[in-house]
Amino acid sequence: MKALLVLSALTLSMMSWSVVEVGEKSPELCWKNVQSKEICLRNVHNKAVVLIYNTGWCPGCQEEISELSKRYDEIKKDDALLISLSAEGFQHGQPANEEFLNQFQKKYQIPFEVASSPNNAGKEFFKPPYYIPATVILDRNGVLQFKKVDASVDEIFSWVKKLSAER
Repeated sequence: MKALLVLSALTLSMMSWSVVEVGEKSPELCWKNVQSKEICLRNVHNKAVVLIYNTGWCPGCQEEISELSKRYDEIKKDDALLISLSAEGFQHGQPANEEFLNQFQKKYQIPFEVASSPNNAGKEFFKPPYYIPATVILDRNGVLQFKKVDASVDEIFSWVKKLSAER
């Protein structure tokens, strides 16, 4: 009986450490956008979803978000929802609050959703240590198709176009 309890506890703790892998359904995640409105995956219908985990202080994140913003017109028509998910503001430890999100969106002229993802660099999808920028792409059914740290904009757009073509 004791061994069964230990095995059960071990199994439950391992489940809490597990991450979503390619081919698996994403958990139902929600975030607050620039206007403090909730964005939830369960409310996204018939679109691919690109989650871009970042922070305001990360140089690589700034480069990626800048390029994504400049090139967004290339995929604007492709039935995809892009969401910039900031874990922190422009300084380490600064919250990704509404004020930061507004400044971040204006600074990089971000034409897609900008939301707060406090203290989260995609922990549902990546094993520690957590690096940014990290990108996750879900298909129309919420199934994980792609995940990568420091993905190029070309890689991201290629996946969006591929998933858009699968309508």
